[in-house]
Formats: sequence, structure tokens, C-alpha cells
Amino acid sequence: MTRQSAKDRLRLSNVAEREIQKYAGDHALWHKHIHNVELDSAQILKMVEMDNNPNTIDFSCRRTGKTAVKEMYFLEHNALNADQEGGIVAPREAQSLVNLGYHLDAIRRSDALSAYIAHKSGRRQLADTYYEFNNRSKAQAYGIMANVDGGDLTWASLEEVDDMPADRLYSRFLLMMGSTRRLGASKHSRNDPQIRITGVFKGADTLSGMVESGMYHCLPPVDCYLGIELGILNEQFILKMRKQLPPEEFIRQLLCRNVAAKNLIWEKWIRSALQLGVKTNLQPAEPEPYLQYKKRGVISFGYDHLGHGEDPTSSKSSLVVLEQVHSFTVCIFAYTWPAGTDEAVIQRDLVRFWRYFRPDFALGDAFGIGLLTSVNDDLFKEGLTGIDRRSIGEGESTASTWPEWAFSPIRFEGMVKHQMASSLASAFRNNVMVLIYCDDRPDDPDTAVYQSLVKQLANIKPVNTTKSYSSYKMVKTSIGDDLFDAMMAANWALVTQGAASAPAIVTVKQRNRQELLQPSGFQRLTGNLR
Repeated sequence: MTRQSAKDRLRLSNVAEREIQKYAGDHALWHKHIHNVELDSAQILKMVEMDNNPNTIDFSCRRTGKTAVKEMYFLEHNALNADQEGGIVAPREAQSLVNLGYHLDAIRRSDALSAYIAHKSGRRQLADTYYEFNNRSKAQAYGIMANVDGGDLTWASLEEVDDMPADRLYSRFLLMMGSTRRLGASKHSRNDPQIRITGVFKGADTLSGMVESGMYHCLPPVDCYLGIELGILNEQFILKMRKQLPPEEFIRQLLCRNVAAKNLIWEKWIRSALQLGVKTNLQPAEPEPYLQYKKRGVISFGYDHLGHGEDPTSSKSSLVVLEQVHSFTVCIFAYTWPAGTDEAVIQRDLVRFWRYFRPDFALGDAFGIGLLTSVNDDLFKEGLTGIDRRSIGEGESTASTWPEWAFSPIRFEGMVKHQMASSLASAFRNNVMVLIYCDDRPDDPDTAVYQSLVKQLANIKPVNTTKSYSSYKMVKTSIGDDLFDAMMAANWALVTQGAASAPAIVTVKQRNRQELLQPSGFQRLTGNLR
């Protein structure tokens, strides 16, 4: 490959610009001619609506191509108009890089767009996080928590706004737009701010608030059934997902209707906890051999034993680790064992996790009392705890001695479970729970357990009983409740601080009649003063 001189690059750029401007105004011909992509009728009509409305929202069903249409529209906009600056914003930068990838892939498969890339000091202005054309139009990817002061955005591409903190979105990104003076930009350049939003309803208030504000034009949503009729969705797959998803999730994400589950833990509380995880850049704390977790506060374990649930096929042994950081309860680790796992394997893993995290308190499902007994013995043998459960209550394993164990068994039933579930719901309702955000990595096996935790938190509903407390059932048994029970136990361990029930002590002192008739010390003191 021969090296191009600056003169050759300029000549090729002029030729590329003529080709780029050749079909300006015709979206279908432009994309076919420039990077060989054929748009269908629905995509072309969406682009026409975006031409007529500067601020749009598209909350169509997943996998219907709404993000691709938006990014292709902005790629065309940058190529045709000079001095444009765009920001692609998502809850995590990795997610916004996926959106920017639509631009970069189109540039790489197009000779005209590749020749139109700007050069500075001999370097092509094309990277994984940004690109710039010779007309000084550029685009860059951001995470919602990025430091972006000083930018002069003329358009913003927002993805999954229901996962973004609303205050951060409005105060840091949207206020970067609207300036009529931009350094280095031509006076005749287009300066009309555009905001394009794509995403599905997830039960939070950010997207619904934008729709209800009336400031954004809603593009016609394509639900799953319309997508099947258009031939862009697999009918068999959608029908399978209808059976697997909770009813509210199916209505929101596939039927494009803004409904929220009002079970024990509301969807809006869960999205708020995930937004706090985005703000704090919370990542899973994976145990590492020969190392110990660096604590920031009090740590608790919550364990749910296998086979203890409504549906044995979905019941797995689960562990959730919570950490009390200031006034917030942070989920730092979660783990599940497949159904039917040998208890010896679970025992070794629990000791290994204890060795790394060194929890202050731990509660486990009493249904696995045999396992927890062995775990407590192993912890004492390895010196991981100073509590020998054999020295408590003459070594008997009874409900009265369990609270004094290092890994305390507790029964998930009756009034105790009602108090545990109510305490966990209160933590979410008061906005003090922080969850790990993993929606940007849906196919990552390392984050599957955290995505299951989010689903199970919204899968529990209270059921009235004849007693003074509620019972708790799964809305959809295929989702399970194991991680919910484990998190409930870990949170209860933090609430009770592992306090063992102390026996009542009654002090008795005997006095005869003569001692009772004697004056008290106060009476003798006042008598002397007189």
C-alpha cells in the first residue's frame, strides 16, 4: 500500500464530497449509493419524521432496528452538513460505543466516507470512540457519568434513558446544546439542536416524563406483532419470550406500553437502585485466590438453600453479599449453584467466599441446616471465626442456639419472612439500595446472575392470609425466587446486626420488715439538712 500525500488526500476528499452531496435529501438513495444499505419503507418514513421534528422519541419493540435508523440518520447528517458535533450517550460508555459502531462500520465499508475522513498531523481522525469528517463534523461516544464540560453539541443520540439518572442527563448533557456561537464553526453552518431518543420502557420515570412533557415527538412505535407482520422479528422466538417474560415486562418491552409492576418491590425502585449503580460505577467483586476483599463497611452474607421453593426445577442454591457503605446498602457479589449440586461443592465454595469477603454477619436458610453446620465447623477449624458452635448450648443444633453461630440458620417462613421481605422492600423504597448495572452486557455469562437478581426482585408479590402477616409468592415460577431470598437474608443480617437473642435476667433481693420501715437515704439526707 502506497502512502498518500496531502495533495492526493485533498483530491480524493473533493471527489468523495461530490458523491456524498449527489443524493442529498433522498435518504433511500443516499444510503444505497454511499454505503450500500437498503432501507425499508418504515425506516425511510422514520427518517422523514425526524427531518420534520428536531426532538423525537422511539420506544419501539426490541430488535426492530430503531437504534440503527437513528445512527444512520446522524451519519448522513454529519456527512452532508459542516461543523456539526454529536454526542452518543448511554448509561455506560461501552454501550454508547456499540451505537457509534453503526457509524464506523458504515464508514469502513464506504470508499467515499473513508476518503472523507479528516487528517490532523498526518493521522486519520477515526478511532473506536470518535470520528471526524473533512467538513469538521464529528461524533463521539460518552457514558452518562463522563466529564463532558466544554463540548458544543449540535445533536444528541440518547440510548436507554430509563437507566440514566435524570438529573445528570439534563444538567450535564442536554445543557451542552443550544449555543449560537461555536468556536471555529462557519457562520452559515446549520445550528439547529436535535435530540433523538431510543429505548424501551423499563418502569422508571425518565422516559415516561419526557413523553408526557410534550416537548418530544413520538415516532410510531413498532410492537412485536407489527414486527412479525413486517418480517423483521421471528414469530416463534417472540411467542417463546411471551411465555418466559413477566406480564409487565412483556407489555413494556414488546408491546411498547408504559406499565410498571406494583409487586412487593416496584420497578421504579429497582431502576433507581440501578441508576445509583451507574453513578457509582459499581462493578462485581469477584473473589480472587490468596487475596482478601478491601472492606468499605459492614459485610453480610445471605444464603438460600436448594430445593426450598415453589418450583423445584427453578430452585437453586444462591448467595448474595451486601456491604453497608455509609447509609447505602450495596450489592457487591451474587452467585448461584445449578440445581442438584452436591452439598460438598457448595460447602467448599461458601468457605472460599468467606475467606475472601470476611463477612461480619451471615444468615442462611435453615432448610440446609446440615450444610450450614458443616460450614460453621470448617470456619472455626480454619480460624476464619472465633465462634465454635459446639461450645454453644452443649453443641446442640436447635433454633435457640442458631443465632449465636457465625453462619446463623434462619427459617424463611411465617412472621420472620414477612419482616425480612418488608425490610428489603423498605430499603428499595427509601432509595438506599445500590445494584450492579449489567443491561449493557446482556450476553455476558459473568453478569447473568445479576440480571436474574433484578428480574427476581420484581417477581415477588404479597398474598393476603388469614394471619396477621402476608405470604410471598412468585408471579412467574420460571423466573425463580432464590436470589431474592438470599438478598432478603443478607439485608436482614445487616438490619439485625447478627444480634443473638439474649436470655432475660431477673434480679431478686430479699428484705425483712424492719429494713423496709427504715428511712431511705434521701430521707436521711433531707433530715440532716433540717
